[in-house]
Amino acid sequence: MKLHQQYLLLHSRFGQLLEHEVTLSDLAELLECTHRNTLTIVKKMVAHEWIRWVSQRGRGRRSTLTLLVPADQIAAEYMMQAMNCRELRQAAEQVGAFSSSMTMQDHLNQWLLGYSGHHTEAGSHNERIDTLRLPIRQQLHALDPLYINLLAESFVTSHVFDGLVQRNEHGEIIPCLSHTWDVSSDRKTWFFYLRKGITFHNGHLLTAADVVYTFERLQSTERRTLYRDVSKQILSIEAADPLTVCFKLKTPHELFLPFLSTSRAAIVSQATYGQHKDGDNELDLPITMQKPIGTGPFKITTWDDHLCRLEVFPLYFQGRAHLDRVDILQIPWSAPAHLDEKQDIESPFFHLVHNPSSSEGKDWTQISAGVMVRKFLTCNTQKTGPLSDPKIRAHVQTCIAELYGNGMNESNEGDPADADKVLMNAEKLTHLSQHRTFDIPILLHIATIPQYRMDARRLALSLEMYGFTCTVRIGTMEQFKGNLRLESDLILFSLIRDRDEELRRYDLYLTLSEHLEDSSKKSVQEMLQTVVASQISADRTAELNRIEQFLAQQSLLFHLTEKPVETAYLPSVRGLSFNSQGWVNLRHIWFL
Repeated sequence: MKLHQQYLLLHSRFGQLLEHEVTLSDLAELLECTHRNTLTIVKKMVAHEWIRWVSQRGRGRRSTLTLLVPADQIAAEYMMQAMNCRELRQAAEQVGAFSSSMTMQDHLNQWLLGYSGHHTEAGSHNERIDTLRLPIRQQLHALDPLYINLLAESFVTSHVFDGLVQRNEHGEIIPCLSHTWDVSSDRKTWFFYLRKGITFHNGHLLTAADVVYTFERLQSTERRTLYRDVSKQILSIEAADPLTVCFKLKTPHELFLPFLSTSRAAIVSQATYGQHKDGDNELDLPITMQKPIGTGPFKITTWDDHLCRLEVFPLYFQGRAHLDRVDILQIPWSAPAHLDEKQDIESPFFHLVHNPSSSEGKDWTQISAGVMVRKFLTCNTQKTGPLSDPKIRAHVQTCIAELYGNGMNESNEGDPADADKVLMNAEKLTHLSQHRTFDIPILLHIATIPQYRMDARRLALSLEMYGFTCTVRIGTMEQFKGNLRLESDLILFSLIRDRDEELRRYDLYLTLSEHLEDSSKKSVQEMLQTVVASQISADRTAELNRIEQFLAQQSLLFHLTEKPVETAYLPSVRGLSFNSQGWVNLRHIWFL
């Protein structure tokens, strides 16, 4: 790989195609090596047809150097070799200047199609080892259920940890670590009975003490964890015996059992995590980067900035996974948004493709997990500012309706042409607004997270055509959960509509109520109390819809886009099923 680095260094100094008069001494100084080694490097590059070198003999005589190959192509080859050698971090830093190059991305994406997916190899005893390689663009910052924020992190933890209960493919809550449970007539006391003989990945037996520790740890944290309000309803948790756990709730809460099926309520080992204490500087603690220990079908054997390796856990109580290994690769470039039918796929492999296009090859099958991603805007009326005025909120609502109701579609960060279309569309729609621009420019601060940076910027540019002046504030998930939202006017986020939709909507509306003026806040929270008190799912859904209608009528919530999450796969893939979040369940996957 060093030769690739040296070519990139030459390119940074001399550029491509132009002839340059240089001496070997000049190159030796640039490459920081001896005159003899420099000559060897030049000969290798000539043999690779990367450069043209016309030598002039004699001390001080200047030879002619021409660089023939685009730097982004060499950078792509460098990254491919780094991927195979697990040296991505160093390579990513050195080719960062070329990461936006479409040529480089095309080279890498073509290579990635063959590198990722299903691969087999012979083990130490000549046994067949099945490996699935999955590329992702999200960085895995934490895999402890207490610390996770991103969907990719939740996907990994769902295969490493288990909860007391789980959802099946139909969305029904069924036993998992507990084989059954009882609830009192007043719905405030819950007993869960654990299965015998379940072991963590480190060999420790699961007991009621681990369950008690997990929820005491969850309750004691100051972190704004997802579904935090539900966990705070636990009055006490006790181990009635080594295999029986008793929860007592402050009041009946009909989202308590669904909460126990989520990755946020996954059971951790007291022996592993009990030595660490939660504190104000949690994100700086080593626990966030340690290899997690769970009871799930896979255990983590490698985890760094670019690779998370899951190895099968043969003693899994629900049956051994068919795969032996899953390599989750965090790639420092943009993955293809869809598969092009012209791409040459030499061997069949498993590939996850979000929203595959209709132009895919006929061998691919498209399936939907029934999960939708809805992007929306909410108003902060807790803050004194322009959106405290209902007329201005209504004006924003009208602008949003015109923009998104007339073709401002789901944005694609990797497609600059799409951004141009969006802005051209907004210009055409400007005359449609029925509201006159206010006397002075209205300043709006839009807050979001890095994943929606482009959506927020395009929205800001579009709203400026309606008389607003917008700034975009980007923050980490932790910053977003904190003051960033409360200091902004508009908040751009998304709702995952999966089998946990009731919980997600409840948590969303509760969080949203924090940045509403007192009257609206009280109304929303009263309706939320009705939601958690109802034992009938249809009644809870109706009440959640009533909250949404109220927010829309008050111009406090604006829907932007909604799109399905879909998966494309080849006929060689068998056992395809989905978990509650619409992720492929890796335990059941196998290949012909």
